[in-house]
Amino acid sequence: MDLVLILQVLFDMIKNNIYIIFFFLFSLSCDKISGPFTEGCLNCCGDSENQKPIKTILIEEFTGHKCSNCPNGTRIIENIIETYCDHVIVLACHPFNQDFTSPNESGPLATDFRTSETTEIAEEFGFWGFPSGLLNRINNGEFFQPFELNTEIHNLLFDENNNPILPDLDIKISLNNFSLKSPIEINVEIEKLKELNGEYKLALVVSEDYIISGQYDGEELIEDYEHNHVYRNAINGTWGEAIDLTNNIINRSYILSNPNVINDISNCTIIAYVYDNETKEVIQASKKKIDLFEQL
Repeated sequence: MDLVLILQVLFDMIKNNIYIIFFFLFSLSCDKISGPFTEGCLNCCGDSENQKPIKTILIEEFTGHKCSNCPNGTRIIENIIETYCDHVIVLACHPFNQDFTSPNESGPLATDFRTSETTEIAEEFGFWGFPSGLLNRINNGEFFQPFELNTEIHNLLFDENNNPILPDLDIKISLNNFSLKSPIEINVEIEKLKELNGEYKLALVVSEDYIISGQYDGEELIEDYEHNHVYRNAINGTWGEAIDLTNNIINRSYILSNPNVINDISNCTIIAYVYDNETKEVIQASKKKIDLFEQL
């Protein structure tokens, strides 16, 4: 009799509080949704050809042609480029001392993408595995997995009201007097747009697109995979050189001979970025495609 009474009391409690229970369960399933909303994101696509400077960030994607998961990471980054356009510059980095980047003696995986510069960068910031990437070298050079990048990128480019964050600098790159066989004259103009304290460095890099070579993609070896944004050569050293930002305008000139590591100079891009020498965080980046037709 006591058991029946207890069961009746419990039933009455559940019946009387069913709406409270339902509301509680519903609230658990409705998490607050916050940005970034990259699908259909209005005004997220930056245009570097616009007369007004835009903030541009640098992704250093660490990848390898024997890394079967890396193509998925690359697809995520390509989707980010499609969303943010000229707000994003990518360098695909292949360090030494990694099984996933070592070339074979022959066959579709014989291409050697490795550079000493990307190896130095990996060692400096504590590289831990593929696929991963540095994003403006924020958080003292934290390596992110590709799926973590999108939110971080949006927060670097847009404020809480989704308004574009203005850049600290404007970097313009121009190229003069070159052909397939002659050296390339590179001119870099840096305009300071905000007051900045500290020591800063300018680094210049050559990247190359459309390299057809082997790549593991899941369990499949794709022999004619297209490799893009490949870090090929540092023009002024891995860590660049100091610049004096007490001046509003800074001009630097460099000469690039066609390095042996580059397959096709016409598929290359000059990338310049400025970073804080203390924190190593990149504050602005820029790029210039090497277009032989511009010189005709």
